[in-house]
Amino acid sequence: MNSSQQSDPQRGFPAPLPWLTRAGAAPHVPGSPPEIISNLRAVLAEIARDGTIDRPFTWPDAGTSISLRKAVHALGTCGLVKREGRPTRLSLTDEASYFLDSGDELYLVALFHAHIRFFGEALAALGEGLTHNELNEVAAEVYGLKWDSLDQVRRRVYWLRAAGLVDYWTNGKIVPAERGLRFLERLELVDPDQLPHHHSGQIPELPAPPALLAAELAGVDQDALRSRKRSLGYVAGGTRVEALARLVNAAVPAIKRSDFRAFCSGEFGVLESSAEQTLGTLRSLGLLTQVGTDTFAATELAKSCLASDEALDFVRLLHLNVALLGESLDALADEAHTATLLRVLAERYPDVHLTREDVTRRIALLLETGLAERIGLTVRRTELGASLVNTLPLLDRVTSGLPENADQGIPRGSSAAEPRAVADAGQRSFGSVATEVVQAATDSADYQRFERAVAAAFDALGVDVEMHSGPKKTDVVIELWQSPTDRQRVTVEAKTDGAGLVTDQDVKFWRLGEHRERHMAQSTLLVGPQFDARVTQEAAREKVALITARELADAVVRHSRTPLSPREIAAMVTAGEDAESLALTWRAAERRQQALSLVLHTLWKSGNDPVDIRYTTGVLGISDIWRETKGALETPLDSSEIEEALTFLGTPLIAGVERQGGNHVVTAPPSLAAARLRALAAVIESTGLDGPPGRPSGEGPPTPPGRSSPESPENPSVPRQQDSDAGVTPSLIRAWAKAQGHAVNERGRLPQDLIKKYKQVRGHG
Repeated sequence: MNSSQQSDPQRGFPAPLPWLTRAGAAPHVPGSPPEIISNLRAVLAEIARDGTIDRPFTWPDAGTSISLRKAVHALGTCGLVKREGRPTRLSLTDEASYFLDSGDELYLVALFHAHIRFFGEALAALGEGLTHNELNEVAAEVYGLKWDSLDQVRRRVYWLRAAGLVDYWTNGKIVPAERGLRFLERLELVDPDQLPHHHSGQIPELPAPPALLAAELAGVDQDALRSRKRSLGYVAGGTRVEALARLVNAAVPAIKRSDFRAFCSGEFGVLESSAEQTLGTLRSLGLLTQVGTDTFAATELAKSCLASDEALDFVRLLHLNVALLGESLDALADEAHTATLLRVLAERYPDVHLTREDVTRRIALLLETGLAERIGLTVRRTELGASLVNTLPLLDRVTSGLPENADQGIPRGSSAAEPRAVADAGQRSFGSVATEVVQAATDSADYQRFERAVAAAFDALGVDVEMHSGPKKTDVVIELWQSPTDRQRVTVEAKTDGAGLVTDQDVKFWRLGEHRERHMAQSTLLVGPQFDARVTQEAAREKVALITARELADAVVRHSRTPLSPREIAAMVTAGEDAESLALTWRAAERRQQALSLVLHTLWKSGNDPVDIRYTTGVLGISDIWRETKGALETPLDSSEIEEALTFLGTPLIAGVERQGGNHVVTAPPSLAAARLRALAAVIESTGLDGPPGRPSGEGPPTPPGRSSPESPENPSVPRQQDSDAGVTPSLIRAWAKAQGHAVNERGRLPQDLIKKYKQVRGHG
């Protein structure tokens, strides 16, 4: 060990963060234990040189470039990198700069220990030696970290091996080295008996809310709970109780707009435009109110929360103004991933459309206030959270069809009820498919279960699916419709692993190439629970796309809310495609939905506000709508987004908005607009199932879960393969032949060998 690698005793180790605020995931850097620290230094040096977030970066010896954003994302929250400014740039923390200059490996591990759960604790737990499985059991049973696979334990062991703190023996034991034992003496370790997952069985005593807030909570009704805003909105300093309290306190007794901007810039280092967004958010959250031409003050409810100095009172107040905040806490009675919580909320409250980002921000607030806790990759409420949720007024759940107190805009017995029930059933079916994909990925005793789950997932994504399976055969072939003469074929290999990690011993890449050629496919996709670094590197060299079961499940849930076309889905299953481009496409589609909802509800609110009706007859211009909605989203809508939403809402099919000169007025309640869209969807789907005139029904679009379709006897969620000649028509064969470069006549009988080849490729007969 050279002198540059020795710890500087004068520097001291970073103080560990509170357990609940530490990250659950350890950083991932490609390479073996002898390589990962030098690879980490390489990416840190690149950030120090140029922090442009989307420029290309190549790991040493990797050969392929990725974006710096992706490389840093794999590091997680470990205290090394900061994101600053707009557009976002990366920079090193002081601790990262010290490590880069000194090469102090012990300081690096101590920094990880300070920011990540079960780092120093893993080293201490080894005793005289444990296997990865045994160490994973300690993480679950003693520290409440119930991981789906051994990946997180392996990551920690890799870093400990890289720093020379443990040895890995040929019998599979991880054993502390002498250096590791000395290092332990300098660490501050958490006491597992004091961790939140050790439930005492006693119900915590809640502080009583201030009288004014208690009266407000007692008086809230279902209409008020339904009218809460969906988005938390942007807040300088983050949506944290501490930041909210500082901002509210600045407005006591009152504050001018210019002074508020200056306060936000000075306290949180944000731009004036961000301070203006913060002002709009605080008003929409019921924390600030306008008291003069350009003057604002804390509301009485917000001042009562300040006076009580209880974080829970801010949560109670936010619950009155933020949709499904307390309801999210209610849904966390059991451990759940973010995607699972999103699905549960959608099933319980189908009229409130939250995005994954919305749910993530609610979870962050619940974690910060100790109402919820992270257990590995999942979240559950604490005893304190359970006590609080029992005192909050909650929105009634929808159990089937329409709720008993449904929106009055949809009359009982109207045609809207049936489409909504179908939509709800579809949501539940998509959620079941997503859950099965994740669970089947680690069921190595039944590998065909995972193959069926993967096939069902791609069917839910709206692409054509062929099941094959069997020895030396590919598992699934999917076909993505690009245009009438262009379909992209992808062979899909589904790999299970009981420990949750697919290694290079599990994959024969040369055989994947054979499968691709046999099925005349353009690309190959490998699906598994997780992949080790060698599989990732080999897949990049062989142009094989990788997707984890969790990513595929999340895509199914997201697609159920915001469907993408097969052409857009192609980015997810094709090697070399930028995954970020798919994420941008999805975010853009979700934002159009948000814009549509915000614009319509804003016009509806104005059309039912006595003051607005008196002075403007409920008519709003684009600038009026922008002003009313700017606090609802982190990035306010621009005029073109508002105009696009108004144009769509004004079409005869929706007839929800009418233009009056340069302004607009609402002509139908949001619930009726939604009912018309659901009814339109039902008509399109029912027509599509029968197929267009002159075409056999088998040629209709793929049937997503939730609609009637032939089902496999082995697994009802997976469609059966088509009968020998079902869906085989001259028009399809001609389109396929042209896409493959075969000469074919537009009319007349098709050659038998061409028909035979088409059937073989498509899995018919």
